[in-house]
Amino acid sequence: MTEAIPSLAIPPLMFIGLLLGLWTWKCFWIIVMQNKLLYLSWLPPFTRSEVISDYQVECRPVQWEEKQIRSLDGTKLAVCEGHIRVPHKDDESFSKAGALHNKNHVPKRKKSVVICYFQGNGGSTPMRLPLLSHVLRGIAETLRSTSSPMSKNEVSQYTIAALSYRGYWTSSGRATQSGIEMDAQALLNWVSESHASPETDLEIVVWGHSLGAAVASSAVSTYIARQHEGQTSNISSSRSLAPVTGLILEAPTSSIKDMLISLYPQKWLPYRYLWPFSWNTWDIKAKMKQMATWRDQPVCQIPNSEATASIPRSLPPILLLSAEKDEMIPSYVPEQLEQHAKSLGLEIERKNVLGAMHIEAPLKLDGRKAMVQFILNGTSVSRT
Repeated sequence: MTEAIPSLAIPPLMFIGLLLGLWTWKCFWIIVMQNKLLYLSWLPPFTRSEVISDYQVECRPVQWEEKQIRSLDGTKLAVCEGHIRVPHKDDESFSKAGALHNKNHVPKRKKSVVICYFQGNGGSTPMRLPLLSHVLRGIAETLRSTSSPMSKNEVSQYTIAALSYRGYWTSSGRATQSGIEMDAQALLNWVSESHASPETDLEIVVWGHSLGAAVASSAVSTYIARQHEGQTSNISSSRSLAPVTGLILEAPTSSIKDMLISLYPQKWLPYRYLWPFSWNTWDIKAKMKQMATWRDQPVCQIPNSEATASIPRSLPPILLLSAEKDEMIPSYVPEQLEQHAKSLGLEIERKNVLGAMHIEAPLKLDGRKAMVQFILNGTSVSRT
């Protein structure tokens, strides 16, 4: 066979064959090892050995602690929980005078807002705590500087519960899409149980960054359906799921296809065309459509001994926070997601943070203000 090929053509043919062989080999391993390449729990080096105290100074006055929960399949998961109580100007004067002289006083109602945070695909939870603390401080500063009728009747506490997926930080197991989806539901269940009390109005805001935005949209689409089923059931359940009052998608990856295109922007490379072979199917557009389909189903009725009440199907508002100089996500992704949500009739607000890179939107003043206002507006509207 080689005798029929001119000797001058053999070296270039061997080079092309070797190049094609390497491409094929890499494509094979991208498919086979996609979980390792997608869920980068091992980057940066030694990230799984980090501890909360490494970032304590940068997080003040927010105090963080590690909690241990179980996923739906029993896998041990780590959660970083940080909170900040928001005292109001009238708290001290009221506690001294009102408690002594006003016998008809009704104790202030407590409001607890828990922001469930789902991280991107790389690194540990502790390294994100300074950024999360920025948002909590922003909430506290905004509430202290405003005096609304609602703030005078409530004592508010805002908490962030940041989940470490299985295989990340100190959590057990190995990261897979089905496993992470169970982990997300376990976090929402745990928040509904551990933060609930008879004298507290509990609300949940779901926030996801990058790949975590896909995790967040998947979690919300499943959770709201479960919550509605519990409300419409005529069998009382000991588990009452708290309402989701907002969904924040920060620098979202709309799908695995878009992620591969962002990682391999060169059209002549074959890797960007491997998305049909991926068993990881994170797709925010599909979850948006799923939520809209659920919303448009006939309203369920609640059987009651005296009357039949209706619970309408409603969806939480969405904040899409995009970064102008995002080096990871293609620039067309936020626009496509916004248009897709509007075409489905979803309530969505988009904020493009000028000058921000992939992880910087909440660190920029404009981005942080947008997030804080969205969180406060969502939790206040749900109470009126």
